[in-house]
Amino acid sequence: MLTSTFLLSSLLPLVLSSPISPRQDDYTPPVYFGVIAARSASPIHLQAVNASGQAFWIGKDTATYCPLTNHANCPRGTDTVFAVGGGGASLQTVVPGGQQIYVAPNGALKYTIAHSSSYPPGSALMTFNATLGGSDGSLGHFTFEGLGATGFVACPATADGPYQVFADVEGLSDKDVPGGRKDECLGFSALTAPYSGDPVWQYS
Repeated sequence: MLTSTFLLSSLLPLVLSSPISPRQDDYTPPVYFGVIAARSASPIHLQAVNASGQAFWIGKDTATYCPLTNHANCPRGTDTVFAVGGGGASLQTVVPGGQQIYVAPNGALKYTIAHSSSYPPGSALMTFNATLGGSDGSLGHFTFEGLGATGFVACPATADGPYQVFADVEGLSDKDVPGGRKDECLGFSALTAPYSGDPVWQYS
């Protein structure tokens, strides 16, 4: 999960980065960041969004893997780090081919398995956007605008969590969410916390 140092430093209003400017050839370098949920007076408020089991969760630790025999040679990253550029989104990894983020037809925010670009038919891989905070102390946001989505929601797997993250797509219903009760999902703002640390090998 995101370390307390990372979370606190990212939320300090004066310790925020500006988005990277595009190059003259119109290539936009990716923006790297962690995501923190904002939903006042709720169990998910200011909690990290973490990658685990090809899905995103609040209340689960980040799940990573490195195949190198000598783990001293593995990347030292431990956090879930997003990368957004050109309308698409991925995770910050060093595994060949990377790991792409997408929204499944049922609204689940997902990522591809390492060494595979496979995703369900009807998934959305574009219309992601991210901004970082400004010098005035404002926070940035991570958004998705495809499949008729109106924002992100966190849906509890049990009464005490963890919470799986979904885009609130058109038609999201009880059958799509882990607890079987869409009315128990909590809408939240996905705040961005700038990241400049080490990547992971891959997310598992």
